[in-house]
Amino acid sequence: MASVVSVVVLVALTVGVFGFVRSLGERPQPKPSGAAAAGALSAATSPTPAPSATVDPPTFDTAAAADAALAVLGDYSDAARATEDALSAASEKLRAATTSAAADAAQAEVTAAAEAVKADATAYRAQIAADAAGTNTQPTGGDVAAQMAYLHQYVFAYNSAEWGDYNAYGGDCTNFASQGLIARGWHIDKTWYSKGKMWTASKPWIATAPMAAYFDKLGFGYSTEADLDRVRVGDVGVFSWGETQAGMDHTMTVSKVEYVPGGPPKVYFISHNYDGEYRELTHALYVEHQNSTVRIYHIP
Repeated sequence: MASVVSVVVLVALTVGVFGFVRSLGERPQPKPSGAAAAGALSAATSPTPAPSATVDPPTFDTAAAADAALAVLGDYSDAARATEDALSAASEKLRAATTSAAADAAQAEVTAAAEAVKADATAYRAQIAADAAGTNTQPTGGDVAAQMAYLHQYVFAYNSAEWGDYNAYGGDCTNFASQGLIARGWHIDKTWYSKGKMWTASKPWIATAPMAAYFDKLGFGYSTEADLDRVRVGDVGVFSWGETQAGMDHTMTVSKVEYVPGGPPKVYFISHNYDGEYRELTHALYVEHQNSTVRIYHIP
């Protein structure tokens, strides 16, 4: 009888323990807080972010291409201002392009604008040649690159063995400009000439006012400091300094023309007397001298 009681007690204890353990496993777990629940829901329901779209960069150096386009404005500075402005704007658009499509479109616009500048300048040159056709006895066009190469070669080291040097007798500026025109392809005539040795040259060859009169006789037009739109490299400027007596005092050849957005171009000259390759126009007129004027003759 005692053994039976022991068995009953053991069974009861076993059932009680297992029931207690089971009850622990069946107890409800604590619910997450509102923020945690929302985060879990958001993580479960939010779509996976799509990869960002690929942007194709320009396939060429846009800054270099823009600079090359702007160089056209120096070579064809005698184009109408409106065409120059259009090329400048297109070049800046090209410089700012950040995608391949935008760069290609801007390059096409730049190419068209550059061709418009060249065409306008070419038409202008043909027009001034036609305007002077009845009076001009010198070749039109000519080799401007050869003209400038000569002037740069002899601006400091004078070619006096061939053409003389008139600095000690009032200045060599006009003699030097005349040499540049010979290098361009002009020919000596009965009015404008030099035999090379000192005092074998005509006045239009070595003196500013007579050279201006010679250009007038040839039928050449000119620009003043108030309107520089049609000036280009190779043109010849004759200056009247404000502090001297009335008359023309100095001759220089245009060596560079810089386009300036929103303003007149900057014009530079190469010359003897005040020997230099890039003497800026407004500085010469109003700083080196006072209240001065210039005629810049357009050489056809």
